[in-house]
Amino acid sequence: MIKNKLFIRGAVLGLLIPSIVFMSYSLVRMDGDFVALYYELDALNIHSHVMSLCVLANAIPFFIFIKSNREKPAQGILMITILFALLIFLDKLL
Repeated sequence: MIKNKLFIRGAVLGLLIPSIVFMSYSLVRMDGDFVALYYELDALNIHSHVMSLCVLANAIPFFIFIKSNREKPAQGILMITILFALLIFLDKLL
């Protein structure tokens, strides 16, 4: 049961980190207007690039968890990162 909790915590962390990075980018770029920033990036056709860079931030806690032998949270982060990569790929494809 504890290992499942750790996996879920890693997955939640994997969801939160790209969101926090995108919000930080939005605060710097558009004074916190997330929707306007997304539409601006979409108009420039670079929204998938920015989303990919936001997901790249998941590598930091992933490697920290791997170094400290906490594999279940690292697996959760990896699963969410792969899901994000698939969604970005589908978004780029369509």
